[in-house]
Amino acid sequence: AWGATRGRRVPQLLLGWVCAWESMASVQQLVDATIGVGCHAWSPGYEQVAYSPNSNEVRIVDATSWAENFRSEEHDMVISAMDWHPETNFLVTCSHDRNAFVWNFDEKEKVWKPSLVILRIERAALNVKWSPDGQKFAVGSSAKSVPICYYEQDNNWWVSKMIKKHKSSVLGIAWHPNSQIVATGASDFKARVFCAYVAGVDGAQVSAEFAEPVAFGDTYAEFNCAGWTEAVAYSPDGSTLAFAGHDSSIHFVTFAAGSSPVVHTIRFSFLPLVQLLFLSDSKLVGAGHDMNPAIFEKNEKSWAFADFVDKKKETKVAAGGSDVKSRMAMWQNKDKTGTAAGAKADDETAWMKHQGTITCLKPYKSSFSTSSPDGKLVIWE
Repeated sequence: AWGATRGRRVPQLLLGWVCAWESMASVQQLVDATIGVGCHAWSPGYEQVAYSPNSNEVRIVDATSWAENFRSEEHDMVISAMDWHPETNFLVTCSHDRNAFVWNFDEKEKVWKPSLVILRIERAALNVKWSPDGQKFAVGSSAKSVPICYYEQDNNWWVSKMIKKHKSSVLGIAWHPNSQIVATGASDFKARVFCAYVAGVDGAQVSAEFAEPVAFGDTYAEFNCAGWTEAVAYSPDGSTLAFAGHDSSIHFVTFAAGSSPVVHTIRFSFLPLVQLLFLSDSKLVGAGHDMNPAIFEKNEKSWAFADFVDKKKETKVAAGGSDVKSRMAMWQNKDKTGTAAGAKADDETAWMKHQGTITCLKPYKSSFSTSSPDGKLVIWE
């Protein structure tokens, strides 16, 4: 079962102040912190979770008992991303080996079977996302391209069409709710919106908030960023596109039929975000190098930073009471390095549930979950 993080116990004489942490989430240590979790994804009913322990392995475990149900080393190199479609039950994984696999559960044999997808890229695959309708998935790559993959019934295999209008690695991908438009974020300081319509797979072509439909791979819109565009996300209604920059910024683009997109930029003092997820049309969560998910909300006029999710809780203790854990950390640091300089810095973040950059952010029921190279999977309530 989940092992929730607990704050330390303190005396009841309330005269001084120290910091403890508030249990706001469920924490599961999937693997040791020296190994870490590269990415994770939830099954349609949230009964199972798939993850990769920073290797070529994909593991599927029961989300209650944490018993391992499946393990495979089908990939040749590190798995960089995965996505589990909530309706089709197809799990897709991509890797630095430049390939992707679509995993289908065989009900008769009770085993997961992979279908190889040749992406036709010469460098690593970095990110993968299913379209909302489950008919296609997009792969971001360091080959400056985005394969849009779909199943070809006649030949019984997965094929891809290429979007090639990037000048550097594609770090983030997000689908519009209509499954015909895809947004990308790249390390060429750009966020772009492309047509991903595939005849014979999609129904009648639509252009959403844009004036006219364009051909596959053509650009609907392009936006500048002052740093690498680490992540992109579409709101549930498709009217807002968010993208985060490595310059500690987040940008909200509002689309409206018949008018030009309006961009609202927020620059913040904390470290850059590398993952974005809309919780609703007016609320977004971002996570990254600060190890603490950040909430942004839309008010009547514009978007604004609201709060961090992981918080300290102040608790009174007896005057002169010592923070035993902090002092122990100081002496341990002296023993290891001959100095106490690092003890204070370590203690400042020790209360956080994550102790490493949050590299994966997924929806979980009405909330979300995160994973990190610290080996933890955290469900935020």
